[in-house]
Amino acid sequence: MNAAEKKVVRIAIFLFAVGTLVRFAPWGLPAIENVDIADRQKYAQTSKVSAVAQSRLEYAGESVPDMPAVAESAGDPQAKSPPKRGKKKKAVVRFPLRINDATADELCALKGVGPKLADKIIAFREANGPFGGPSSLQKVPGIGKKKLEGILPWVIFD
Repeated sequence: MNAAEKKVVRIAIFLFAVGTLVRFAPWGLPAIENVDIADRQKYAQTSKVSAVAQSRLEYAGESVPDMPAVAESAGDPQAKSPPKRGKKKKAVVRFPLRINDATADELCALKGVGPKLADKIIAFREANGPFGGPSSLQKVPGIGKKKLEGILPWVIFD
């Protein structure tokens, strides 16, 4: 084996080791968008779940009883204040979003779509029927070419 082949083998071993480390190291909790029912059940069964994990599960609509707040000792400043009970819980939106069945709250989860534009999309859909494709969605007042390009990866037309 010559010197160039040795370098390639060393680099391959290094990349394999780094990939293994990234794959199996405990880097923390998944993002809220990636938490599904199986993850919620797994976190609910563990006895030591941090307050951050507990708040993420509660945010996703899952109540988590009898869990100690471990994150306070870890120095998490948000764990020291109790969650506010008066706020309305947001619904978890799964992407891609079915544009012809989406509610106003689900449409507001799209980047660049606020409550007013969501109401316009729903009103247009009710007046003209379901959206057949991107060209029909672009006919909604307030959706231009750039906004349509930002929305299209996250919606499906059925």
